This record gives sequence, structure tokens and C-alpha cells, in this order.
Amino acid sequence: MSDSNENFGSGILKGLKKVLFNSEAVSDQPGQPSAVPSTMVEKPLPKLTVKEELPLDQEGFKDMKLRVYQLLENMNKPGIDFFEVWNAAVEMGGASAGNIKSAFTSLKYADKSLTKDKLLESGMAYVNGLTSVIENESKKRLEEKSRLDKEMENVKTSLNAEIVSLEQQITSLQQKLAEKRSEKENIHGKYEPRIVEIDVKINAGRQSVNSVLGEMQQVIDIIRKDLN
Repeated sequence: MSDSNENFGSGILKGLKKVLFNSEAVSDQPGQPSAVPSTMVEKPLPKLTVKEELPLDQEGFKDMKLRVYQLLENMNKPGIDFFEVWNAAVEMGGASAGNIKSAFTSLKYADKSLTKDKLLESGMAYVNGLTSVIENESKKRLEEKSRLDKEMENVKTSLNAEIVSLEQQITSLQQKLAEKRSEKENIHGKYEPRIVEIDVKINAGRQSVNSVLGEMQQVIDIIRKDLN
């Protein structure tokens, strides 16, 4: 925006910001919507396609819309064109037909080259420029989304494989645990007969030795007593 335009408002975004943070602009004609009239643009405006409707965050929406207005201001060229007329009409109370005509008439005094054709040409230039920027940004975001989706699927596949492996290990460990518990429960049946057998043999051995020792002791006693 050129310095000459500063005489027509304290900042080109003043009116548009007012609309953004005070809901809708007030129309000066009953039943007239607060929007750029169809006579300003001869062909339909391009529409951005949205695959799915997401819940609208009002604060986030306002912040993003303010950025869009700022983007339009950055696109604004020196001199008076569509953007200045639009903003001036909003400052008057809303972008109604009456306010747009008044803004056009007032600004035409400052810039004699301002015409309806210039408004239409500059308006479509802003529309096409903004649409191109948004489409490019959306393409970048979609590419980022696609990359994240692919990364998420890869991580998901990897995690699924790890989960299956861990589940198999858990199943194997559970089987081994069951086997060990079974071994523990049957351990007495495995070792007790052998232990009892050893105890029997020990007792039999001790009794045999004691019996023989008794016989030997008798012989020793006879020898000690009866032999001269």
C-alpha cells in the first residue's frame, strides 16, 4: 500500500479486523447481505475443496482469518484498488452495495484512475493470488499429512510385528511355566521312592552291621572269659 493511501484509514486491515472480531458487518440496506456483491465479480470465485468437515475452533478460525487478511495486505500494490475500496466499505459499516458505491466514489477523488474495470481486475487478481497461495500451502500440508500417514502406518506395522513376537514369547514362556509347575508338583513322586529306598538300605545296613558286631562281641567276650 502506498503512502497516499494512509489518508483513507489508520491501517488497511482496520475495517476487516473489525468485521472479524465483531462478528458480521452491519449492512446499510435491509435484507442486503454483508458481502461483496455479485456485480463486483463476473465469474464464480474458486472454491477450495475440503475432504472432511472438522469441528470449527472459533478462536483458531479468527486467528487464521486474520493471517489471511494480513496475506492480502502483503499482496496489496501501491495505489487504490479493490482492497482499499473493500476495506473502506467495511469501515462504513459493511461491504454492502451502498457502502461499496460510497467508498468507490470517495476514493475516486484521490485516484482518478480508479474505475469499475480496475476494481474487477484487481479483485480477481487478489482472488487468484490468494487461491494460488492457499492451494500451494494446502498441497504442502497434504504432502506432510501423507508423509505422517505413511510414517504412522510403518510404525504401526512395526509395533504389530513386535506385539506378535512378544505374544509368542509370552505364550512360550507360559507353556514353559506350566511345565515347570507340573514338574514341581510331581517332584516328590519322582524322588521320594528313591529316597525311601536309600533310607531302607541304610537301616538294613546298620542293622546287619549291628548284628554282626553283636556276634563278634560275643566271640570276644568268650575269648576274654574262657581262654587261658
